[in-house]
Amino acid sequence: MIQHIVLLKWKPDTTDEQIDAAFGRAQELVDGIDSVNRITLGRNRGDADHGFTHAFIVTLSDDAGLTTYLNHPLRAWYLSEVINPLVDARVEIDVPEDASHERARGSSLNWDWGTTRVSASAAAAALRWEETQAE
Repeated sequence: MIQHIVLLKWKPDTTDEQIDAAFGRAQELVDGIDSVNRITLGRNRGDADHGFTHAFIVTLSDDAGLTTYLNHPLRAWYLSEVINPLVDARVEIDVPEDASHERARGSSLNWDWGTTRVSASAAAAALRWEETQAE
């Protein structure tokens, strides 16, 4: 998996409605470019004064998908017609998932959780005992 991460700084006169409309059009990228698995859009919740207020994250399966996305005419159209008229500055990076850390979610349980599993040898011994006791 690889993520194409874009940080956006809007022109001073850009409205929230214009940002919402631009982000709404991102669905066209998901629908029109096969290598795009998902697009995540969000607003910065921190206090940093760098001016980049929104992130646009495109999730792709691999480097070939990234190349397809970056060179796709639909992406070029989206940038030139939808994003660039509103953006003062943008930073783009492409980040593969080289490693990850996750919070442990507990142990994985199988289908017979909570029961005692009898070993095959114990089951065979029990069957032999039953056979000898039947007489």
